[in-house]
Amino acid sequence: MPPWTRAPVLGLRRPAAVVAVLVTTAILACALASAPLFLSSARSAALQQQLAPQCAEAAWPAIQLQVAPAVGDRAAELAAAPRQAWSSVGATSRPVLLVRSSLGAGGNPQSGVAVAGPDGAPLTQRASLLWRPGALQEVDVVAEQGGRGVWLPASYAAAAGAAPGATVEVGGTAVPVAGVYTDLFDTTPSSFWCDLEGLFTNAASADVPPPALLLATDEQTLVDLAAAGGGGLEAIASVPEDGARLTTSRAHDLAALTDRALAAMPPVAPTTGGFRADPRLGAATARAELLESGLRGPVVPVAVAGGLLALALVAAAGSSWADHRAAEVRLLAARGVGPVPLAGKAALELALPALAGAAVGWAASRVLVGVLGPAPELDPSATAAAALTGVAAFAAGLGAAAVVAGLRARGTAERALGAGVRWPARVPWEVLLLLAAGACWLLLRARPGVVVDQGVAQVSGLLVAMPLLAVAGTAVLAARLLTAALPRVRRWAGRRGPAVFLAVNRWAAARAATATLVVAVVLPVAVLGTTATLTASSRATLEAKVGVQLGGAAVAATATRVDPATVTGPGGTTVLRFGQATAEPAGGGEGSAVQALAVDPATFAGTAFWVDSFATLPLPDLVARLTGGGDAVPVVAAGLPAGRYELRLGRVPVDVEVVATADVLPGRRTADPVLLVDRARVPEVPPSAGSDQTVERWTGGDVAAAAQQLRDAGAVRVVDTVPADVQRTADFLATTWTFGYLSALAVFAGVIGAAGLLLHLEARSRSRVGGYVLARRVGLTRAAHLRSLLLELGGVAAVGVVVGGVLAAGAVATVLRRLDVDRLRPPTPLLDVPWPTLAATVAVVLVVAGTAAGYAQRAADRADPGQVLRE
Repeated sequence: MPPWTRAPVLGLRRPAAVVAVLVTTAILACALASAPLFLSSARSAALQQQLAPQCAEAAWPAIQLQVAPAVGDRAAELAAAPRQAWSSVGATSRPVLLVRSSLGAGGNPQSGVAVAGPDGAPLTQRASLLWRPGALQEVDVVAEQGGRGVWLPASYAAAAGAAPGATVEVGGTAVPVAGVYTDLFDTTPSSFWCDLEGLFTNAASADVPPPALLLATDEQTLVDLAAAGGGGLEAIASVPEDGARLTTSRAHDLAALTDRALAAMPPVAPTTGGFRADPRLGAATARAELLESGLRGPVVPVAVAGGLLALALVAAAGSSWADHRAAEVRLLAARGVGPVPLAGKAALELALPALAGAAVGWAASRVLVGVLGPAPELDPSATAAAALTGVAAFAAGLGAAAVVAGLRARGTAERALGAGVRWPARVPWEVLLLLAAGACWLLLRARPGVVVDQGVAQVSGLLVAMPLLAVAGTAVLAARLLTAALPRVRRWAGRRGPAVFLAVNRWAAARAATATLVVAVVLPVAVLGTTATLTASSRATLEAKVGVQLGGAAVAATATRVDPATVTGPGGTTVLRFGQATAEPAGGGEGSAVQALAVDPATFAGTAFWVDSFATLPLPDLVARLTGGGDAVPVVAAGLPAGRYELRLGRVPVDVEVVATADVLPGRRTADPVLLVDRARVPEVPPSAGSDQTVERWTGGDVAAAAQQLRDAGAVRVVDTVPADVQRTADFLATTWTFGYLSALAVFAGVIGAAGLLLHLEARSRSRVGGYVLARRVGLTRAAHLRSLLLELGGVAAVGVVVGGVLAAGAVATVLRRLDVDRLRPPTPLLDVPWPTLAATVAVVLVVAGTAAGYAQRAADRADPGQVLRE
């Protein structure tokens, strides 16, 4: 049989070599293919998390058409134009028609359409008109007449004196009142109204209500009113899309579909109006891609580092093949077969397991990223890129295994016993890694480790590459120095018991293998210790930043002017926040804008978020200072020095004195200083004073209960915010996901280390078993031999844990302070050491070493002494 036919079959006769190549190639393919899949997963997650807090319509591609009043005969054509444009490209859309006028303060349509009551008298409050299919099924009916016309909000109908069946004038056109519904701002609107809340609620100020919202019973009624010139016509058509499963590739497809639909829109004179696409989905997609571009910097070096480690493991599997085929290799070498044909023979024998391993690795990366990644939805292009990467991993892995197998086979056959170490092994190549780490450090000194671009954190690849290079170079250098001392340790072990003597002699007899094992333990321990600590510290810092911004575990807020003293209940505190507040030194000087928070001293300290490093005094002691006496109102400040000030809440002056300071105070949401003041010492600030007021209920428990407490006190519009609402912002996602990926690499490196340990045992099993059989003949007990194995592998594991721990501490100390993704939000990065994770890492390393020792002892016990001695 020709060799390309016979060799693959011969390779399958060595199960150990087959499994070694299959597993190592799978690890290599998984390491490389995971990078494009992870980046795609991150893009999808960033897009989805930006859309999640918004209304569902934010993910829907939409065409918006606006024309000025008096559209005349074109009203029906223009109202149907967006829907017809979508139909022309094969998409089914949902329409919304509005008649309203210009926008007023706060983005609300203050200048609506003029309305006159049944008696012909014009109403003070103007109105907007809406038609949307199903709208009348999403309101609470007060009374109805039926038929065509408009539905009025209950408060508006009462002001107009209009009941169902009456006639009102909308924009000068008589329209029957078909029904009356409960004002939407007096209810909890369903998700149907989410994207239309601006039509009936002004979230910015309860003092400036929007126009009344009149609901048209049918499309023709609204078109007729628009044609009569009562107000400007706005037509919107949206194509429903599930934002929770959206990917950026799908978003680009929708954008292209939208462009085609826009091209089918009828012409509209620029002087009378125009049309456009809803920009929200495009903006979210651009931010998601910006975040992914920031992730690419740290992820690619991580993937390359993992690939190189895995490639080294594949090469070790090729070396294992040479050991298993040693007898045949010597025969072939004796007949003049050189390294290249031997490498070709190895490639042919290892091709099938390598191909199967690459396929398994690609599938594993697909499953792992889908299950453990930021989002399970992946772009088709990423899947294709991962497949190409898997092919490249197969070629690189098979080539590396074949080359190493050929060189090792030739060296085994030709190199004389007792020959010295060749010069390449004596060169400290690891110094190049340390020099590269130093170059990364110098570059980092001239630039920040995290750059915020358009509100998105961009983690520098140098910030990841530098500690990885430093850890890898130092690990190899430490292993070289430790193994250089083995001859002295060997002389010391000669005066010790059999277990110590055998363990140390195995170390010294294979110094290169011992150094490799040390590095295989040091790297995963150091990388996992570094990434786990940085991930935990980043999470703790993020939680602290979010806690400072919210003030408590969660917050419910309203712009309605309710009495804070009436907002009570268990598990919370009520804060009155003043906008447009300034503080000027009493002795003269430049004033500054401040964030003034009027708090309840009895409940504030027990609810507000606090970390002891925020101030030299605990929060209860700081709050107690607010109740002190004096002619000036005592305040606690962050960002202002102690002293007396004139605090202006709008145009209301208050003499205050800063009696205590802190580095950080809860509730800080801008870069301005924060002042805490006893709510009972704050004078009444009327709406005319020009200071917006927000009543907030901070809680450590259920935010829904806090929101209900505000509503019970009379709040109309309540907005609740929980930590997830802040954490999902793109500012923080890059750091969280980067170190999550690094943690996965650390676990991956641990798998490589364990596989390397098994390959090491397998490669040295023949000499180990032979020595064991001979030693048993001179009185070595099984227990002593097992102790020697435990000492050999356990000692390497213990040294690796210690060195890895020291390297991890150094890497964390170097990187931590550069990982502040948001310098505007305090505090600075906090150190949080995940002791349970580190303890589990040490335990796993020791357990793996002990298990490997038990496996080696079992293999030695099962060996046939006669066969071993014959070989």
